[in-house]
Parts: sequence; C-alpha cells; structure tokens
Amino acid sequence: MKKTILAIAIMLCLVTIVSCSSTTTVSRVQTGTAQELSGQWNERDVDIVCQSLLADMFQSGRYRQYAASLDNRLPLIRVGQFRNESDEHIETSIVTSRMQNEIFNSGLADFVVDRSFTDDIHAEQYYGLDYASMDSAASIGNETAPDLLLQGTVRTIVQKNGDTEVRTYYVNAQLTEVETGRLVWTGENNEISKVVTDPNVRW
Repeated sequence: MKKTILAIAIMLCLVTIVSCSSTTTVSRVQTGTAQELSGQWNERDVDIVCQSLLADMFQSGRYRQYAASLDNRLPLIRVGQFRNESDEHIETSIVTSRMQNEIFNSGLADFVVDRSFTDDIHAEQYYGLDYASMDSAASIGNETAPDLLLQGTVRTIVQKNGDTEVRTYYVNAQLTEVETGRLVWTGENNEISKVVTDPNVRW
C-alpha cells in the first residue's frame, strides 16, 4: 500500500514538473532590442535599410538637382512595391510602410498615398457625391499625381558550411520619374550580414 501511494506521489510530481516546464512565457522588450532568435530578417533590419537608403537618396546630387528643378515645391513621391526575391519569407509591406513614414516626416519631399489605400478614398468620394451636400462633397478627378515612384527588391546570398550559415541581405531601391521613366536615383544596402550557427541543424 505504501509503495502504491509513493508511486502515485512520484507520478504527480513528474506531471507537475512537466506541466510547469511547458508553460508559455512572454517578456516585453523595447522595439529593436529583441534578441536574435533565428538569424532571419527582423525589425532592426527594416530600420537599418530604410534609414540608410533614404538618407542616401535625399543626399544624392541627382535627387537634389531634380528637387531644385521644380517650381518652388517639394517632389511628390509614391512608394511602390518592394519585391521579396530572397530565400525566406519577408513581409515587404513593412518596408514600404516604414519608407512612407520616413519620407513623410523628412520634410524633404511630399508624399502621395499608396494605391492600396486609394480604393477607400474613391469610395468616400462617391459616397459624398451621392449623400453629402454639394458644398461639402469632394470632387472627383482632383487627386495629386506623384512625380516620382520609389520601389525596390530584397535579395539574399547564403553560404553554408556544416552547422554554420552566413546570410547577407541586398536591398536595392530606385527612384523613377513617373512621366518620363527616367531614373533619378538608385541605391543599395548590403550592410546586413549574419553568421548563424546551429549545432542541431546540418544546412
């Protein structure tokens, strides 16, 4: 009888230990300070790429020359697609959104909203024509077209040897004049290179 009770007690202790060790834990950290867990693309990489590329663009002689050629106004920029051509899943819409924020807050260019948001704007315009008073309804066909389109690609070069992998990211961006298709600026960020060692994985 005592052996049975002891065995049950031991089993209960083991169940308790296992259940405690499998409990999910969550820790809040400041954005950009989270520990690297996989070596894959993360929010810090987005910051580095967007800030460095836009700084290079705004400081380039060609952009300044183009801006100076306008009639006392800032260039109007729309951010287009940043295509993911890397070997991993990268949510490039985050890159696009960060680019939009940086451009809008720079004071060096005016910003035209991304086309993915224009459907809602058009819906409001047509709703206003149908239901709002004539003096308050927004007119159709008065949107401001962009002068320049910013777009780019994200690519990776991956080297593998045993349990070690080196991942280098190449993010290209180009600024094109919409009316003529003329390239105003092009730049590349290849500063992000990571060595990932995982003894449990044979790459």
